Amino acid sequence: MLFNSIDYLYFFIACYSIYWILPSQFRKYVLIIFSLLFYGYWSGSFLIHFITFIVISHFCVLGILKTRKKIYLYLGVGLNLINLCFFKYILTYLQYLMIEGELSLPILQSLSEFVLPLAISFYTFQMIAYIVDAWRGKFTESPFMNFLLFILFFPQLIAGPIMRHDDFYDQIDNAKLNVDFLQRGILHIISGLVKKVLIADQLAKIINPVYMNPGDYDGISILLTTVAFSFQVYGDFSGYTDLARGSAFLLGYEIPENFRSPFLSVSFSELWSRWHYTLSTWIRDYLYIPLGGNRVSEIRYNINTIVVMSLSGLWHGNTYTFFLWGFFHGIFLSIERIAFGKPDRKSMSFGKKILAVLWVFAIFCILATFFRIDSLNKIYIFWSSALNQTGKFIYRPDFWGLMAVSYLLQVLEFKNYFSNKLKPYVNWIIPVLIFLVYFALIKIESPVETFIYFQF
Repeated sequence: MLFNSIDYLYFFIACYSIYWILPSQFRKYVLIIFSLLFYGYWSGSFLIHFITFIVISHFCVLGILKTRKKIYLYLGVGLNLINLCFFKYILTYLQYLMIEGELSLPILQSLSEFVLPLAISFYTFQMIAYIVDAWRGKFTESPFMNFLLFILFFPQLIAGPIMRHDDFYDQIDNAKLNVDFLQRGILHIISGLVKKVLIADQLAKIINPVYMNPGDYDGISILLTTVAFSFQVYGDFSGYTDLARGSAFLLGYEIPENFRSPFLSVSFSELWSRWHYTLSTWIRDYLYIPLGGNRVSEIRYNINTIVVMSLSGLWHGNTYTFFLWGFFHGIFLSIERIAFGKPDRKSMSFGKKILAVLWVFAIFCILATFFRIDSLNKIYIFWSSALNQTGKFIYRPDFWGLMAVSYLLQVLEFKNYFSNKLKPYVNWIIPVLIFLVYFALIKIESPVETFIYFQF
């Protein structure tokens, strides 16, 4: 069930109505039921699989809290990682071998019908964090219904943000609808629809043909496509996060922010504090710090950075190009540290900020080809097409407008306009934005497109 579909609109209206009509002591059960329906709408069998691992993780947490035995930590983390690795890597590789004809055992033929469980990367990391936090003594009790809602909460279930228990638990019995949350919820939903439907999906229509047949286009089109793809991914994933946060606000919950104008970053370290922020902090707290964090030698620090960024790439996808995408980001983070230390935005002149932003964004766009294209041979074909002097040009009148609006949204987010300067006028802004977005959606008449990060 996609956030940008009419099915979700009806689903959310039903949930919202029942949720706020019933007394407060029943509301978390309403959310659990609707969250089960939300996931079950995609697959009933994988819902059972999902619930099974929630129960296993819960019992491991109880074992940790009651006995403090490390076996429960290893069991909980290990089983979740095995589950993730089997479906995301092992099963996919076996399916590839069967397709290529290199593996034809009859007992394995049924594997070809399996697909990657929806949201497995996100809920696995969320459960692992919860288990590790239990071991670290960050909480002393774990009511099952609270844990169930924490993992199942449908606004953030499919593609994050990756929550921690302390982001959520205190809100479970204290969720209230107020004017501030109502305004923020509506504004986030409008923002999400603009980013996803009006920007990301429209850019996708323009650049998808270029990725399919790069040799048919000239060099300028290849370069523009890499920039447009970065804005597409940002609009798609940031749009999902805004829709998730908006839905949560309307239900009386505030879930973490995940994007903070990443394309205005002046360094790679700042970029990763602004892009998919909840994944970056998860990697920091559960991979990077256990490997030694900043308390190691410079060489070890750089090796750790490259290792965790490479693992981050593998988390995104099961092809080696995803690994290379993370690996090269780790390389650039290490080079930046060696050359400049930790660049400080405040100490930079305006001219240096502009150059730094352009440099970081250019590298991000180039490396994004490893995110989009699944083999080095195809990447070579794509970039060799940049030398074309002839070929089709992707110019469309709306292309430059979409790019300009994408960048304008970055600036608005960076300056926090809606929270600061425009807040006194928000009651007038919301109806105008609703009208404009509704008119644009009707005018475009786009088919409902899935979100890029649903594949992870």
